[in-house]
This record gives sequence, C-alpha cells and structure tokens, in this order.
Amino acid sequence: MTKVASLGFMALSLGVAACGSSSESATSSTSAATTSSSSGMVDTSKTAITGTLGDMGPVQPIVSSYYISNSGETLVYLSTAQLTCELLTMSPWLGQVQAGAQVIEVIVKGDPKVQSYAVPPGEVNYAPGGKSHNYEKNADSGEIVFTKVDLKNLVEGTVSAKYGSTEISGTFHATYCDMGQGY
Repeated sequence: MTKVASLGFMALSLGVAACGSSSESATSSTSAATTSSSSGMVDTSKTAITGTLGDMGPVQPIVSSYYISNSGETLVYLSTAQLTCELLTMSPWLGQVQAGAQVIEVIVKGDPKVQSYAVPPGEVNYAPGGKSHNYEKNADSGEIVFTKVDLKNLVEGTVSAKYGSTEISGTFHATYCDMGQGY
C-alpha cells in the first residue's frame, strides 16, 4: 500500500464532525449504525464483515464506513470505532482512532467499477486504531466486488481476504468523503 493510501486509511478511522453532525443508533443486534454526514446518510446496516483479523481476533461490528479517492486509488474504510468524514481529511488519522479499534481498508486502482477485483493487485488491509499505518497487515489473497457504484456518493459490494490462517468476508456500503486521506 502506498504511504498516501496508508495515511488516508488512518484519517478515515478518526472521523471528525466537519463533514456533518453524527448520530448513532443501533439498528440490529450487531450494533449497525446510521450516521449522517454532509454527503448523505452512512447506513452501516448494509455492512457486515465476519471472520478473524489475525491477532486482532474476530471482526467486531462495523459502525463507520466511508470511501475516498486519493492519488489515483479508491479506498474504502470500515471501522469498529466511530469515524467522521472530517477526521478522514486529516493526515495521518489512524493514530487518532480509538485504541484497539479494527480498521479495514479496501483499495482498488482508479475509480471503482461494477466488477470483481483480485487481491492482489487490489488490497484488503487492516490496522488497529490508536497506532500508525506501520502496524497494517496486508491480505495474501482475496476478492473485492463492487455491486453498486454511484461516484462521489456511495459504493456497495462484497469483500473476502485471507491473512495467513485467518480470513474475513462480507458486504460493505460506504458513503463518499470528499478530501479524505489514507490512514
């Protein structure tokens, strides 16, 4: 992953209120949330990731999901800690995210298209909140599938990734964050 992409991922996890006010409400037994932002509603009830993130353990409920465009890449950030778009505009931001939070970063080159992307060259990485991007772990293999793309608004799809003997899979729904940076 590029340093710029890594920094953007960190910023996404922090999330600041500048992109709009946030309000969280439980919508399921997995604590899915709906958060408002200047770019619209972030409905994480459509985001459900299962599996194990290496030594970070089982994936916890995702409560924030955004996507950004940065340096010719599309980056989707899924976090177990509340993020704001404003936070994602600060580089680096991962260290400002709640310590121990699980932050998953999905990366493809260019604008996303409704299609499947192999990993690699696509990336599915994860890192703990409260630390630098240097703690990031990269998937050995996997697949990213965008099923809905509304550029500069939202993306939806599925993701699967293997990290040695552990793996994750599931669905995502992420709202666009203008001026977002990698973590």
